[in-house]
Amino acid sequence: MSTEIKRNNNRLAQKWESSEITLAGYAAQRHIPLGGTFELTPRCNLSCKMCYIRLDKRQMEPIGRERTAAEWIGLAKEAIKAGTLNLLLTGGEPLLREDFAEIYTALTMMGFVITLNTNATLITPEILKLFKKYPPTATNVTLYGANPQTYESICGNPEAFQATIRGLEMLTEVATALEVRTTFIRDNMHELDALREIANRYTKRFGINVTVNKAVRGACSDVENCRLTPVQMFDLAEANAEYYRLLNSETESALERNMETDNHVQARVYGFNLPPKIITCLAAKSMYWITWDGKMLPCGSFVSPYTVPFEEGFQQAWDRLPALFEDLSLPEECRKCEYANGRCSNCPAILQTETGSLHRISPYICEVAKERSRRFKTE
Repeated sequence: MSTEIKRNNNRLAQKWESSEITLAGYAAQRHIPLGGTFELTPRCNLSCKMCYIRLDKRQMEPIGRERTAAEWIGLAKEAIKAGTLNLLLTGGEPLLREDFAEIYTALTMMGFVITLNTNATLITPEILKLFKKYPPTATNVTLYGANPQTYESICGNPEAFQATIRGLEMLTEVATALEVRTTFIRDNMHELDALREIANRYTKRFGINVTVNKAVRGACSDVENCRLTPVQMFDLAEANAEYYRLLNSETESALERNMETDNHVQARVYGFNLPPKIITCLAAKSMYWITWDGKMLPCGSFVSPYTVPFEEGFQQAWDRLPALFEDLSLPEECRKCEYANGRCSNCPAILQTETGSLHRISPYICEVAKERSRRFKTE
């Protein structure tokens, strides 16, 4: 290897290390759509009171239509040509689609690194056979409660608990990175230890989420009456973190994790000075979300603005997306707030979800920021 090549390689290595560039971050600097989400349906067989996206067929009709298998497969061909490697399949409950196997098989054969979000209640022997043949790289299963009573309270279906357990048992036969996740609300906030115990029967990956946002894009939820207070959020997250601190020090290195309580950590890690600057994470830079009815958004928490990839083509929709946000800014109160730099997510998507606008502040987000600042004064 020549001295010049060595020097160039060293400079490249230093650049990666000094700026902590991940593959996704590297893609963002070139506006390559490395990671995407296909929201195949807003329908679900459960009726979780905090769900931000669930719609039934009656609610869907005035909004739009689910895209067909042929449309999703055609769009995927355009996406992989544009540079998409990682693809998340989600809903609603994606397995509720009768043509799920057709879509999934086609996407697998294209070579995507596929992650599947599911409640696992619809895992059948036929689906198991499909996944054994074409395993998803990763599978995220939401576990809502530790018993049928909690499932009835949260999801409206006590039998779904055992259905989830059966699904998890079948998924242990699949060569996939299985992760069990729990979103905590008041109904299950006291079940952390029991939920972790169940999760650990099937996988070494257990993730918790303590932040629940309001419903978007026509969905309805009871979020304001069931989500945790900021104090409860951080109490629960700290209890989980303490468990894994002890586990790491006494037995083995844990794979389990706390899912972020807001986006400020992600913004700190991926804080590239790239357009659109109002979005501090990788959304619209190397990540995108396509809704069940065909809208391309930076992430699933946004409502607007959006492009329409099924109509204008994937590449054009992706190229146009950042410009839609270039002239937008957060409310003046947010920009001047003492918590704006690191203490608050200052995320426009969550702000829009909470208030219906990018121009109004959210008392709830403000209270979360204040509680974070109180607890982490030394950060």
